[in-house]
Amino acid sequence: MTAAPAERPDPYRTDEHSGPRTLTQLRAALSAASPADREEFEQQLGELELSSTEEFVTLIRVWRHRLVMRTNPAILAAVAASADPTAPRYTSEEILGGREAGR
Repeated sequence: MTAAPAERPDPYRTDEHSGPRTLTQLRAALSAASPADREEFEQQLGELELSSTEEFVTLIRVWRHRLVMRTNPAILAAVAASADPTAPRYTSEEILGGREAGR
């Protein structure tokens, strides 16, 4: 028997088992990444209804995702490359090879 190859995590998605696991950890990570983000998070957190578990879960999910977007090296490199005026530019026709014409 051979072992299946290990799946590589998708750097563009947050996983429920990765990143900050508690509110305290999320606050600390946001503080380290961006004090302005931490302030905005605290403001939004303070505006939640205490009885709304769904709103709380959504807020945490959104901010965990934002944290990944602000700190993942692959994402930061892609953003920097997209803003590089010397980087090659491609049309959708070049990327899709004419496949979009049939839509």
